[in-house]
Amino acid sequence: MAKKAISPIIAIVILIALVITLGGIISAWLSGFVSDASQHDTCAITTLYALSDASYSASNGQIKVKVKNSGRDDLYNFTIEADNGTVIAIIQSSFPSATYKLSPGQSQYILANSSGYNITNIDTIAVLVGSCPVYSSKPIKLINI
Repeated sequence: MAKKAISPIIAIVILIALVITLGGIISAWLSGFVSDASQHDTCAITTLYALSDASYSASNGQIKVKVKNSGRDDLYNFTIEADNGTVIAIIQSSFPSATYKLSPGQSQYILANSSGYNITNIDTIAVLVGSCPVYSSKPIKLINI
């Protein structure tokens, strides 16, 4: 009985093609991790802002905080994270609008209403911006008015 097999040259060509294909797949997969990480690092470097004059009115649930853009990028789509030590509420700002852009060097009061979130006695807040979703300012103590 004559057994037939593929020639050694064809086997080598198939193995080389398989290795190149697997290398391409692994390279594409790893490059996704590298580009995501570098984008987040760049975002955190160019998105810098400071909070001041934070106040919370328990009577109407209004949170007011002044944001100063000290970075290189515009800030937009502000969200306030209110914390009373037990409950944390993420509240979309009511002013300015989500499309408003705070340019570098500018300051703006951000307003949000926490009355619909069932959170009282807010101690600290942080502000998050849509221009860099992975970055948040350091929390600031509120002045209750």
